Amino acid sequence: MNTHSQSMHRSKHPNRAMKVYMLGCVDFDALQVLQESALQEIRQQQTEQGVLFVCEHPPLITVGREGSHSQLTGSNQEFKAGQIEVRWINRGGGALFHLPGQLAVYPIFPLKQMGLGIHDYQARLEQSMINMAAEQGVEAKTQPGAAGIFGRCGQFAFVGAAIKSWISYYGLYINVSPDMKLMRLIDSNPYDHRLTSLSATLTREASMSSVRESITRQLALQFGYDQTHFFTRHPLLHKIKKKVYVHS
Repeated sequence: MNTHSQSMHRSKHPNRAMKVYMLGCVDFDALQVLQESALQEIRQQQTEQGVLFVCEHPPLITVGREGSHSQLTGSNQEFKAGQIEVRWINRGGGALFHLPGQLAVYPIFPLKQMGLGIHDYQARLEQSMINMAAEQGVEAKTQPGAAGIFGRCGQFAFVGAAIKSWISYYGLYINVSPDMKLMRLIDSNPYDHRLTSLSATLTREASMSSVRESITRQLALQFGYDQTHFFTRHPLLHKIKKKVYVHS
């Protein structure tokens, strides 16, 4: 979407507001509870107000609707030794490895009230990540048949979205500076795209705080939210510390 169409979109909805929760490292199950709570609240309100959860997760593998056991290249012994759970969930995409250094972003948006279809929603998620990458100094693009964003070194961001009652949940995942050696435990890439990170693409440490700020601002622009209210905690959230032992 170009700048002119963005401004036209915002002018039609001058009071569209989004709550943004910057939550640090959060257990995956706790984040699912937050998503469900926000989804129910938005369903009852019947407004265009949205919620955005921005966090990282302790190491965990999730497998979406297009995933299969063949995408788990690690052995059960490796998963147990590393205390790494594998979770099958109702989102788009295949297997994803979540771990610190990967930014997880969950938009809970009322697509029906916003007049958005599934393809338009995904396109705006992808454009938000492309714009964010450009602000970090990375030229990025989409690839046919792949739900994610690619730079010169490979794929560094992924779309794993879901929709319930025309309200979005789950969302997108950006490899900012995770331990890429752990990615060998999954192979969810049918097109032989190399998995990488923003840090590897830049050949320097990417700033997590800069990526958080940029992707939040770009999502607000793409979805016409002219008001953003920031929170660093949520009353339903219980953060945990989880030790994970990874055997090389």
